[in-house]
Amino acid sequence: MEHIEAIRKRQLGLALGVGIPYFAFVIGIFLYVYLAKETVTQVIILGFPLHYWLVAIAIYPVTWILFIWYVGQANAMEDEIQQEGGA
Repeated sequence: MEHIEAIRKRQLGLALGVGIPYFAFVIGIFLYVYLAKETVTQVIILGFPLHYWLVAIAIYPVTWILFIWYVGQANAMEDEIQQEGGA
């Protein structure tokens, strides 16, 4: 039971450390697009307006990279705590 509590606390810290900045990043992109809509809609990249790139395309690679990294870190924490406990 002690190991489960240790894993939970460490993973919660990691989740908040990754989740809060990620949430701010996503909200920031939407806020930027909303506040600078005249400028953002006029910039065209490969036939798409910049706001499409920011809102519909750029968020997904960042999300997947963070997801893969987070799962690896969480699994490493579990393995480390399990080895410390000898279980």
